[in-house]
Amino acid sequence: MALFGSKSPEKIVSNTEFSWKANKIKIENGYLTSEGLINIVRIPIRDIETVTYTIEGVKEALTPELNIIGKGVLLGKLKVGIDLKDEIQDWILERI
Repeated sequence: MALFGSKSPEKIVSNTEFSWKANKIKIENGYLTSEGLINIVRIPIRDIETVTYTIEGVKEALTPELNIIGKGVLLGKLKVGIDLKDEIQDWILERI
């Protein structure tokens, strides 16, 4: 899972940004946004209630997806590395 993993020394974690390799999740202007090799999302922070993750075991590679949930509705998904799933989930939950 080198594509999404955190083995790179370029990992940056701050109050408004979580980035690793060519991927970035940030909070700005009231939105949670992502860019890079992971899928791209733009979700209003005010609508996010919780974050869960799923791992589909039937795919060729086990790639966790963080599920951004608000008011009982799936607002978006973020594909992340298996080694980062808990850390990113905690980072988002601390900021909503």
